[in-house]
Amino acid sequence: MVCILLAIELMPSSSISRALLLFTFAGGLASSTPAVAQDDWLPPPHVRPAPEMRALFDEATGRSPTVRGLVNWLEILDVTVYVRTQDVMPPGLIGRAALLSVNGSHRYIVIDVASQRTAIETISTLGHELFHAIEIAREPSIVDPRTLGEFFQRAGRETGDADGRRTFETQEAAATGTRVRRELLAWNTRHSNGT
Repeated sequence: MVCILLAIELMPSSSISRALLLFTFAGGLASSTPAVAQDDWLPPPHVRPAPEMRALFDEATGRSPTVRGLVNWLEILDVTVYVRTQDVMPPGLIGRAALLSVNGSHRYIVIDVASQRTAIETISTLGHELFHAIEIAREPSIVDPRTLGEFFQRAGRETGDADGRRTFETQEAAATGTRVRRELLAWNTRHSNGT
């Protein structure tokens, strides 16, 4: 039940009734399924960190309510998000979200975060990029790189165009990264004082 509430907190009011309907429908299906089947099989998660990201991903969801809420939100969207680290990123980038493919309404997205950063930098970047994944997953017009660029040109601002690779930013994603950073610093302060 907590996961559902966290996901809904981040959703605009127009999406809440749809999410509740989906959870109600899923609950009806679950109650008609034998208990053994429920215990034996769990669907794969929508957000899938690479093995080298697993510990940091678990730390992020454990320390940041915002990251946890973003992951929960992605779990109810028609999306699969792969999270991985990159040793080499284009100059000026420490993270990026990219559309891999679309299958019907399902979007496949990859998030890259720069390796060799502090945990706070990496987790803040992860939160920022998870928000971009939500922006992509919720926009039906995004079906390829061209429409991805068109969407972000409308929704945000272009931040670069190097080697034919355009980069964009939205205020909401930037604010999300900042919020995650504050949560992590507050968590560190609370736990370093023994509380």
